[in-house]
Amino acid sequence: MPGLRAPAARIAAALAALLAAAGARAQEFQPYPSPKVTIEQWQRYLATVREIHGRSMEIFKDQHLVAFNNPQTRTFYIFTTKDHPAHPAWITRQLVEEGGQVNVRQIGFFAGEQEPFDALFRDYLRRNEALRSDVERRNR
Repeated sequence: MPGLRAPAARIAAALAALLAAAGARAQEFQPYPSPKVTIEQWQRYLATVREIHGRSMEIFKDQHLVAFNNPQTRTFYIFTTKDHPAHPAWITRQLVEEGGQVNVRQIGFFAGEQEPFDALFRDYLRRNEALRSDVERRNR
């Protein structure tokens, strides 16, 4: 059924074009091979994200988080601030289309304690599941 494949092909082509348009100022999704990073690496990555995506910055004071986003790549960067138990840490989430389904890629890094970071990471995994369910519900 070509009619059913055409929307998926258009979506794939649009995603490819958006990724290509991101070009030279694309932000690395996984800048380090291990989730445990140094404070200097955390600071450097935050500075890079702020430089590239600073206009999108949102501060969530009550959650002790600051977030940035790149609408072209559908990527969100969530950094802890000083009063967050997992600080310094960040989570990167990216909405992707895989096999006609919306999915969320997630990765995280921490320079503090592992247990609070694990709790933060699990919280965002739950949010991803809720987001997928919401998208599925809307697409019915």
